[in-house]
Amino acid sequence: MSTDTATAATSPPPALHSGRLTFGLWGLVGLGIVTFLIGIAGEHSQRAWQAYLVNWLFWSGLALSGLIFTALLQITKAEWAGQLRQLAEALGAFLPVSFFLLILLFVGSEQLFPWILEPVPAKQVWLNKPFLILRNLLSVGVLYSCGLALLYASLQAHGSLATQRRSGWLHVLITALSSQEKAEDRETGTRMLTVLSPIFIFLYAILFSLIAFDMVMSLEPHWLSTLFGAYFCIGNLYTGLGALAVIAVIARSSFGLPALFPPERAHDLGKLIFGFCILWTYLFWCQYLPIWYGNLPEETGFLLIRLQEEPWMDMSFVVLLLTFLTPFPLLLLQRV
Repeated sequence: MSTDTATAATSPPPALHSGRLTFGLWGLVGLGIVTFLIGIAGEHSQRAWQAYLVNWLFWSGLALSGLIFTALLQITKAEWAGQLRQLAEALGAFLPVSFFLLILLFVGSEQLFPWILEPVPAKQVWLNKPFLILRNLLSVGVLYSCGLALLYASLQAHGSLATQRRSGWLHVLITALSSQEKAEDRETGTRMLTVLSPIFIFLYAILFSLIAFDMVMSLEPHWLSTLFGAYFCIGNLYTGLGALAVIAVIARSSFGLPALFPPERAHDLGKLIFGFCILWTYLFWCQYLPIWYGNLPEETGFLLIRLQEEPWMDMSFVVLLLTFLTPFPLLLLQRV
């Protein structure tokens, strides 16, 4: 275990929020709920549900990416991340909320998925509403359960459970988890973490790909791409690493934690982001090239809309600009 990780595990965490900030954040939550309810009650309810779906995918993906980061560190026995590991694991706290929001998502399923009201005969065995709800609740439940078990094992392995001091429901939960009757020593936690890490990565690759097929690709029910699941999983990890870097910079500058993100650690994380930048672009090209070369109508229609029609043409260029054309040359520079 690295020195700064041990220090972080034995020292009380800094106060990262004030009452005013907490009040402001809860105010934003309330504003979001009211805005969403107004949206679904209006004449453009479909757009409100679409925004809900996009946000669920984005924030749930970030929560999973933090735990995948932990699993990857454990499998590779990497110690360079230090306190970044704890910061990434904190993202996993959103998983229970995400599962509840998934249940609410299915309330608007008929406005999200066109094949519910207009079935596709050739795909009706798979694309039907009861099976959609059943398989996704089961898949997300299994994936999230494994992720929370991984988080618990990591806290055990690094001695973080007993040092947590929080108020409210989180304090009660942590106290229950870290009671003398249920506590396991660090060695047991490390063994659990070693076993769970590859399992969680495997489940993520399979079940998050299923989510990509059901929640994204099925929005265009006549389009098919066998590579889309891998493309979506890698893109999510790419996004998660970028978010981790942003959060680390904010925590370092705003909360006085220079040891959290020193230059050498920023350089290591930057190289990892650079690698995922190349991998994401490689998968994008692997998906684009066969569609262009094969020139099959059921495949090319998906790309033609996004590459030749407004406003999607400009948006597609912005996506490529922000995910490859800009970060690739910038991340080549050590100073950046």
